[in-house]
Amino acid sequence: MGRYLFLLAWLLGTFGVHASESPVRYQEQVKPLLDQHCVECHSGWFPKGGLRLDSLANIREGGKNGAAILPGQPTKGWLINLVVPRGGAPSAMPPGPAQLKPEEVELLREWIRQGAR
Repeated sequence: MGRYLFLLAWLLGTFGVHASESPVRYQEQVKPLLDQHCVECHSGWFPKGGLRLDSLANIREGGKNGAAILPGQPTKGWLINLVVPRGGAPSAMPPGPAQLKPEEVELLREWIRQGAR
């Protein structure tokens, strides 16, 4: 029986199926995170980069550099790439010492993977 459970776990992991996956909710999980770390600079009449992150519609619209996210493709959007630290250096966003925690980055990544709804 242990062999079958191992095989099932391997298959689920290999094909990206998460047995305990629950949807990441924009209003309850993502918006508070963006409100805390991003909207100070990315809201209002003249947001940095022309990108407003204060609503789901604005996130989907993107900014001067195009789409901030590509729903279903968490590695392709530039938003997620700016909040991930690279090569031992802090992430580009948010600027300064208030970096996102690894679990917050994973929450954003999972939300985008699930379709950013």
